[in-house]
Amino acid sequence: MQFYRRLYPVKAVSFDLDDTLYNNVPVMQRAEQAVRDFLAREFPQTAAWQASDWLRHRQQLMHAQPDLASNMTQLRRTALADGLRQFAIAENEISGGVDAAFAHFMAHRNAVEISADVHAALAQLAEYYPLFALSNGNVSVDAIGLGDYFTGVFQPSDELRGKPFADMFLAAQQQLPEVAPSQWLHVGDSPNADVLGAHRVGWQSAWFTGGLGKHDHLQVLPTLAYNNLQQLTEQLLKSHK
Repeated sequence: MQFYRRLYPVKAVSFDLDDTLYNNVPVMQRAEQAVRDFLAREFPQTAAWQASDWLRHRQQLMHAQPDLASNMTQLRRTALADGLRQFAIAENEISGGVDAAFAHFMAHRNAVEISADVHAALAQLAEYYPLFALSNGNVSVDAIGLGDYFTGVFQPSDELRGKPFADMFLAAQQQLPEVAPSQWLHVGDSPNADVLGAHRVGWQSAWFTGGLGKHDHLQVLPTLAYNNLQQLTEQLLKSHK
């Protein structure tokens, strides 16, 4: 564990989910392939596109419409609809096709394995801190078995933009108005969404270095960096005492 700033007393903790509490890369790879195969069965015209083509299409759309970048659900549904149109699927079939493909995606996207160590750490922390989940993704915390640990769960919606926008951080703050911004600690792997997002609203941040983010992606330094959840848990439990 490396400290970049002084860790002030923490009263509430929020966690990113994907690639912070579990390795989401293989989950997404399986889900992407499952959706591609589903679309090829339902709409044979799309069989020319592999999972990598759908990914590239989604990335192009994200660059063309940056507002979609922090809302994975809206981005994926928009990309599905736009992709089907490119294959000249009848407009009256697109809405139902997107709904079915997205439901198929979510069934595989929620097939996440949570380690016993993560369950143990969250259970320990939940005894002393209100815990929140702030995720730009669309995983269901209940479906993956983490729902009982969190006081609140915030994900992008029509009302809330994703991190690093302030929306979800401020929505969590409203749940605990007695806790000052500097008493929050946000935990995540993304230098942009998690570290910069927390810094913008005056929160402290714990950067998980074992996720997808790299050191040269940091725009601001986190409060601390860690690569083992038990290490962070022990620090927070010690600080609470």
